[in-house]
Amino acid sequence: KYKTDNHIKLDSKSDIKLFHNPPEPLFIGRSFELSLVAEISDSLLSSVLLFFKTSKMETYREINLSGNGDLYNYKVDIKNFPGGSIDYFFAVRTIDGKIYGAPVDRDNLLSPIKKEFVDPVQYFEQKKRLNQ
Repeated sequence: KYKTDNHIKLDSKSDIKLFHNPPEPLFIGRSFELSLVAEISDSLLSSVLLFFKTSKMETYREINLSGNGDLYNYKVDIKNFPGGSIDYFFAVRTIDGKIYGAPVDRDNLLSPIKKEFVDPVQYFEQKKRLNQ
């Protein structure tokens, strides 16, 4: 991996597949889970990491994820990490020292996800109006 103009270029290997579907929506003050599916042999895997920061955090927090099969989860208790939004990405380190990340853009540059926290009352009122 190397940095190019403030972007992190990651290793790419077609036999390692990482999948993440961002949760929708993220509510103010409510916990949520971030999940990654990593299709990689356990014998090649060194660690699966989640990096995140909220709008009130200056640096990313690194969480070592434990998995069940190919699925890796982390429950973010937003009471411990206040803020109005969250930025996050996943990284998988293999035993040979290579690092793979998710999500990445088509140039294989790390592309962290940014999600705003929404007010649940406003969200459901708006949804109710749209469904009328």
